[in-house]
Amino acid sequence: METTKKPRFHYAWIIMLCGCCIVGIQLGVFAYTIGNFFLPLSQSLGVGVGSISLYQTVSAFSGALVFPTAAKLIQKYGMRRVLTCSTISAALAYAAMSQVTALWQVYLCAVWIGASGAFYGGATVPGMINNWFAKNNGTIYGTCLAVGALVGVVANPVIATVIKASDWRMGYLAIALITVVVMLPVSLFLVTLRPEDKGMRPYGADEAESEGAPAKGGPQPAATGVPAEAAFKSPAFFALLLCVPCFGIVYNITNHITTYASVIGLGATVGATLTSVSLVGGTLGKLTLGRFSDKRGAQAAITLAEGCAILGLLLVILSQSFGSWMLVLAVFIFGYGASTTSLMGALLPKAVFGSRDYTRIMSYTSMAMSIGVGIISPVYGYLYDWTGTYVTAFCFAMGVAVLCVAAGVYAIRKGKTLLAQYQ
Repeated sequence: METTKKPRFHYAWIIMLCGCCIVGIQLGVFAYTIGNFFLPLSQSLGVGVGSISLYQTVSAFSGALVFPTAAKLIQKYGMRRVLTCSTISAALAYAAMSQVTALWQVYLCAVWIGASGAFYGGATVPGMINNWFAKNNGTIYGTCLAVGALVGVVANPVIATVIKASDWRMGYLAIALITVVVMLPVSLFLVTLRPEDKGMRPYGADEAESEGAPAKGGPQPAATGVPAEAAFKSPAFFALLLCVPCFGIVYNITNHITTYASVIGLGATVGATLTSVSLVGGTLGKLTLGRFSDKRGAQAAITLAEGCAILGLLLVILSQSFGSWMLVLAVFIFGYGASTTSLMGALLPKAVFGSRDYTRIMSYTSMAMSIGVGIISPVYGYLYDWTGTYVTAFCFAMGVAVLCVAAGVYAIRKGKTLLAQYQ
């Protein structure tokens, strides 16, 4: 059939480009630049940094509530329509954020931003990549995440420069403009959920068939692993619900690097540069730790990632005695481990319970990630407000990293016992 012919250029690579754009906006622009606004916004409104960082809690809870329905809306109305509407909604939400004059308005905009941003996350890119690529889905998604980090490397100093040259209100307007310019062409003309919608097959389908693995759309073998019902009742699952949010909580200290640099006298511009250095480390981590996990196992990858996060934070604290030059090395090492939040959160459920009900189990761990990060992340700002130093916040993050490793190792070991029962 004509639809089964392998074209010279497969549209799946356009889909990968779309994935890079979506993740680039969601992570690189929405998430990775937020730290630039904490201090100037708190000073403008006359409130503490902790009160402003509570914005993340509100946004995370809003996104978690919308997340379960996002995939359903995409299935019902099509990705182009839904993503276009969410793009316009997100741009309007950031434009509204530029006009706030009171703390309650910040929280109201946070609800709006969180609900709009939910369509850029797990409901969109992983499913789209899974549909369009018959093989190496993890590598493709990891590449999209790495591009998102690289976008953050560029976006962070750009937004910091805009804020310094004008004010934080123009910074939010810049985010709104970037969202429209990048995402509208993608959502209106390029993005497509399934290859069947363009009369095509997934990229790599022929190779998958020749290796004995059925392509998408063909007969599928029974997936191995623990059934969801058994997984949900196990101690490993509860350990997983404890471990996965810790990845995001540890990473979230990145959003305070700009503020930290400001309060120790280095300035917001230097802080934004340090955040970019952290994201460069994170890009390298996304590209290497997934492969390391494939070779050495998820337990080794988690230990290495959180170990780097702890070492980086220790070096940040020591830099107060040895000089600020150490901060560059410190945030790079921290970023290498801590910026793998999405990658590790995706690897662990499969390592613990196998692939049988992976998507169903991961939907709960993703929700736990969003809720956990939303609840705990403002603690960093409040710890600074209460103690007048970020050292306490760094120590708290290191404690969470230790808890993350302990819970992850426990979940993997308990999961092995369960997996043995369903082989």
